[in-house]
Amino acid sequence: MLLAVWSVSAFVLEIPSGAWADLLDRRRMLLASGLVYVSAFAVWMVWPTFWGFLLGFLLWSCSDALHSGTWEAYLFDQLTAQGHAVQYAHVKARSESIALLVMAGAIAAAAPLHHLGGYPLVGAASLAAALVHVGVTLRLPRPARPGIPASVERLTSPHPTSPRAVDPVPDPAAGAASAGWAATLREGLGQARAAGPVRRVLVGYAAVVTLVGVDEYFALVLAEDGLAVGRVALAMAGVVLLEALGTSMSDRIAGLTRWRHAGLVLLAGLLLGLGAWGTGWAGALALGLGYAAASSLYLAGDSRLQHALGADSQVRATVTSVAGVASEVGFLVTLTLVGLLTLHLELTPVVAGTAIALSVPAAVAAWRMPAGSPEDGHGC
Repeated sequence: MLLAVWSVSAFVLEIPSGAWADLLDRRRMLLASGLVYVSAFAVWMVWPTFWGFLLGFLLWSCSDALHSGTWEAYLFDQLTAQGHAVQYAHVKARSESIALLVMAGAIAAAAPLHHLGGYPLVGAASLAAALVHVGVTLRLPRPARPGIPASVERLTSPHPTSPRAVDPVPDPAAGAASAGWAATLREGLGQARAAGPVRRVLVGYAAVVTLVGVDEYFALVLAEDGLAVGRVALAMAGVVLLEALGTSMSDRIAGLTRWRHAGLVLLAGLLLGLGAWGTGWAGALALGLGYAAASSLYLAGDSRLQHALGADSQVRATVTSVAGVASEVGFLVTLTLVGLLTLHLELTPVVAGTAIALSVPAAVAAWRMPAGSPEDGHGC
């Protein structure tokens, strides 16, 4: 129920926050995301009950909504302003891999921390890490991005005839800001709905998330296999290390098209299914390899989307937030299938069968997606 609330709340928050990120200072949006993230861990520490975790998940979802779309648009526009837009996939892949390496270390550290001080110590360490995240966000450079749409600028700028600023801020008047937000939202949704590369990427993006979503059950599957808490933590750390290896190659995977792209999706689903069915460290290895492939495909989808939008998109954060909602749809599909089937069946065969079954429509959607680099001639 907590995971479902976490996912559903993203539907309410994701796209509206993306539209604001196309109007406001994206660095401040990222800072707000970090502060809300800190509050989620703080609530879990002081109120460790069902309702406390529910509130924490809502705060986490709000943080994700503020960050999703905002960060990708910020990074792409920073690179574009420096003439390096073609390097987006490479930079994003390397940054994600570094983040995952740090995450693997954190997961591995959870075992001795839990042994020394239980969940309170693990929670305190998580809260400290979230505060470090806020400090790093404060060091981000000023956003550089294209101007907002002319229709929006007339509604939001107090001096419509003056030169457009690098990082325009709407008129503080509530009516003007709301109108500008609505105009940005309409334009972004229009681009997402229109036929063409953007819509094909969004469909494929949602489809591959159905495979990524099975990671929520990895720890339970490993526990059903008989692993103790400490060993589950170490196994999950290994899964994240493999994920880091996979995401480091996502810039190359972004260039795959047709049967190569679809074949990798099918392989990811097959490995996830075999890993869930398997036992011991061999099963954990198969899970890790399958998840590495699925995560790399997911990250490559972001590169495909950014290049499908083109370098001059003025509603990049909004459309990227639509992709975030599409991913939530895929995540909910997985949650629903596993949740309903486990009312009557054991978790392990349900996770295995779900992963293999969902890889088929995901492969079909992948076959239709454009490549994720302008050098391929398919991306823009």
